[in-house]
Amino acid sequence: MILAPDPAVPQRDALLDERYMASRLGAARCERVNAKYRVGDSLRVVYRADADRILAGRTFRGKSSSVFRRAAAASEPGAVLHLEELETVFWTFPNDRRLAGLRVFDRRNGALDALVGAPVARTRLMAYAPERAATAECRDADDRVLAYVKVHWDAAERELANAEAAAAAVGTNDPYLRLPRVLAHSLPDQALVYEPLGGDRLDGIDDLAPALRALGAALATLHDVRPLPQRRFDRLDPERLALAADVVGRARPDCRAAANALHAWLTGGPPESEPVHLHGDANLRNALLDGGRVGLVDLEDAAAGPAAADLGFVIAGLLVRGEVGEWALLDGYSRIGRVPPAESLRWHVAASLLARIAVPAVGRIRPALLGRLKSLLELVA
Repeated sequence: MILAPDPAVPQRDALLDERYMASRLGAARCERVNAKYRVGDSLRVVYRADADRILAGRTFRGKSSSVFRRAAAASEPGAVLHLEELETVFWTFPNDRRLAGLRVFDRRNGALDALVGAPVARTRLMAYAPERAATAECRDADDRVLAYVKVHWDAAERELANAEAAAAAVGTNDPYLRLPRVLAHSLPDQALVYEPLGGDRLDGIDDLAPALRALGAALATLHDVRPLPQRRFDRLDPERLALAADVVGRARPDCRAAANALHAWLTGGPPESEPVHLHGDANLRNALLDGGRVGLVDLEDAAAGPAAADLGFVIAGLLVRGEVGEWALLDGYSRIGRVPPAESLRWHVAASLLARIAVPAVGRIRPALLGRLKSLLELVA
């Protein structure tokens, strides 16, 4: 394993071993589709077993038996599994330790058809972060996408307000930006129904320069939307950067010096700037190119903050991919807005690499990125 041993989570490597977990979960084959590792605390992991079962497990320190008993008593038989030797409890989707709203995906109760407003012939789970959120694609009998349904633990009301305000401000005919409309919602279930947008995700496009130019214009348009979200962008706050350097150093001792050096450089902070309407999680996966404009999805993290925060995160992602597209992104942005100063962009690129790329590389257990972590940190230090 590329991570340092963790006495608080001694079962970590076993839980990340797909072959071993297939034997423990009674499957011929297991594919790990998500993980959330908190150094010195816990691990949550999601497996697809034999292509038809989704299981989400969470480690516990010496108390998994009591957790299992309570969970099993509140669930249908077989919905919860206890691997006592690993101090881990697994929930079978759509059961979840916190996400009670996942019941809308249970096709037996008709809740999904009622929420979407049309018969749903099949669903495909697009994203699942246990105890936090899940998104599923819903298709009709003719295999057409009807909608995307997102279930939160506690953020549905905030995302609903962000999405409705931004979509209303932009409209449907903007030449640069398209935002999905919320078609329906159930706040008791923390569930939102989004219209599907056309286009191709930018992370799968070969000729990236035109797409990045379009993304730049779309972000500049979003940044000009008013009113601003009530939430302040805080993902690069000083305490977040200090924690990021600590996490990287503990998980990868060979990267500690590079992480600390980068953190020391960042302590001066970025230049002051006026807040704009940030996407909050601007990356190529959340952008769809449809003709000459870009659709931006997943506004959960929309916030008020400096424009360089969105742009810097995109540029940091391009560095990780080995793409040279910063010029196209900023050229597209300059069509609509004023490009932030180079000093601010550089700071936000470096901060994003530390707090928003290096830390998730550890937390999401991304081996390819973990293998390059030291060189990436040194690249911007």
